[in-house]
Amino acid sequence: MPSASAGDARLNRLWAVVCACAGIFLFTWALSWFKASVLNEDLQNRCEVHTASFPFEKSCTHENGTVEGANSLLFDGIFFSSMTAAAVSLTVVLTIEARQRKQSRGARVA
Repeated sequence: MPSASAGDARLNRLWAVVCACAGIFLFTWALSWFKASVLNEDLQNRCEVHTASFPFEKSCTHENGTVEGANSLLFDGIFFSSMTAAAVSLTVVLTIEARQRKQSRGARVA
């Protein structure tokens, strides 16, 4: 396998990582919206509602201290981790692509 093909294969795998991380991020964002807007719609009938918009959350604290409707730490961790991983891997892919294009232009000129 020529080195150009191996480099392209690595780049394709990095693009797959970007797409996977972005897909997980968008899925968890949609899931948090669904939970806040559909499943927890009637919370205001039971207690004072606290809302957040990133990620979407609608929760309330009862008088005895229990919290209802809040996103779990695992869910928030997956949400923010996938967003961060997508941003970092996208930056890496774009940097590699720019470097390869710059090298290929330099090879054509010479």
